[in-house]
Amino acid sequence: MKKKWHKTWWGILAIIFLFPLFLMAFLTRFLWKQKWKIQTRVVAIAILWGIVLIGGALPDNKSKAVHVEAGCIGPDGKRIGLSPEECQKFNNAWKDKPQEAVATSNNTVQPTTAPTNAPKPLEKYNIVVTSQIVKKIDGKHRYFFDIRNKDTKPFEGSVTITLYKNGQDSPLAGDTFNTNKAIEPELGTSVYADAHTGPPSVHGANGISKFKYVVKKGIEVVNSGEGEITDKFEDVDAYGL
Repeated sequence: MKKKWHKTWWGILAIIFLFPLFLMAFLTRFLWKQKWKIQTRVVAIAILWGIVLIGGALPDNKSKAVHVEAGCIGPDGKRIGLSPEECQKFNNAWKDKPQEAVATSNNTVQPTTAPTNAPKPLEKYNIVVTSQIVKKIDGKHRYFFDIRNKDTKPFEGSVTITLYKNGQDSPLAGDTFNTNKAIEPELGTSVYADAHTGPPSVHGANGISKFKYVVKKGIEVVNSGEGEITDKFEDVDAYGL
């Protein structure tokens, strides 16, 4: 028995590749077999084909602007005040570079985004502060520190040193030191800050026992740290100088 054409391999391929046509033929045949008046069936079939043909002929409003008497309607549905010629130019610009150009109110095409310069990453400096010695001079306690450049490049900026006692977050004393000239790599400078409070060897638990430092280049913080106050102490006042 000979197979029906739609059950053969070539018939199945034809249905797959020409599915829209076969679908329309099936729907037309379905409408024609309805028990309606012939006029009703003809009108229904005409409406079916009319919807398909008109839908296929409609323009793609998502990629083009449409010029009407009152102006130009852009792809986003908003009105643009352009002439027919400018509307066509806008369509070309939108088609060629949809992400780079848009129409503006002054009838020009401008970039949607301006180029921006990415900020440079903050350059750190390996500046280390250590406690050297504490001296009692004229009734005050002078805390000496070494500011050392352990980086590979010269440093110019400021170093703020603050003094604390154990268990207290608010500083008891401190100062900010600015470089008079660049500190070269592996070199340093000695500075000091005065305080009425002495180290633990003088004032026990209330003595200044630690310090913190913040290194800045201009207004940018390029390093920070903290350390312990040295046990080295010298009472200069005891010498009667």
